[in-house]
Amino acid sequence: MQRVEIPDQNVKSFFQARSAAVNKAGELLSRPVIVAWKDDRNGQFAPQIPGAMVDRWHVYGEHNEGVLELEVADDYHFIFTDADGFAEPDLNLTTIEDNGTRFMCLNDACTAEDKEKMGYFAGGGLGG
Repeated sequence: MQRVEIPDQNVKSFFQARSAAVNKAGELLSRPVIVAWKDDRNGQFAPQIPGAMVDRWHVYGEHNEGVLELEVADDYHFIFTDADGFAEPDLNLTTIEDNGTRFMCLNDACTAEDKEKMGYFAGGGLGG
């Protein structure tokens, strides 16, 4: 997996970091999809796997087609895959729009705020 560090660009929140990561991933991948992430500032990560070890989010990302890991401002970590080779739409993907930038994430890698905004239904995603 390729690993890229994005230096602190006055990042003050998870959403700013995610935006920086999505923009960089868009330069490196045809159709970037967030597979997993971790926010060191508040200890949150996704996907959350009950009873799993702390770095399970990273193991999940590696084993679910993760090809690019981006670290933003030393505190935020995102693992992406490239949807360019996907044969059919995947109902486990959600399209997110953040300040005019559209990107995809696996349903389990979306934040609670994303799920609320996009009308996510537990047990099945919304292709957005």
